[in-house]
This record gives sequence, C-alpha cells and structure tokens, in this order.
Amino acid sequence: LPEFFPTPCRATGQGIGYNMGRIMAAGCAIGSGQLVAVFDGDYARMGAVITLVYLVGMIVIWWAPETKGKPLPE
Repeated sequence: LPEFFPTPCRATGQGIGYNMGRIMAAGCAIGSGQLVAVFDGDYARMGAVITLVYLVGMIVIWWAPETKGKPLPE
C-alpha cells in the first residue's frame, strides 16, 4: 500500500496506523472479556470469531491493485 501515497502522506499514515493499532488493542483487551461472556467461556469459539477478521482481510486484499515494479511517488 505505501506505493499509493507520496512520502509525506506515508509518514503521516504510518503514525496514524501505528497509534490506531495501539488504541484498538486496548479496546480489544476490553472487548475480549465481553466475547468470553457472549460465548459462555468457550475460548475456541471466541478465537474462531476473531480469526474471521484476518480471513476477511486476506480475501479483500485480492482486489487491491498490483504495485509491483511501480516507482514510489515523492
């Protein structure tokens, strides 16, 4: 994805992405307790639901344009 954006935007995007990940990690720590309650303590089912997020991401990436061999915008 970095190839889509000029250098100043990449740096800003990297900072925002990094910190949003930290914020979401804190939210997920709280939310995981709620998931345990929803699934009555079944950690296997809770893990399966969380894994769906990654599976959706792996499927969606197939529609992203190919950037191999293209120069990075300055």
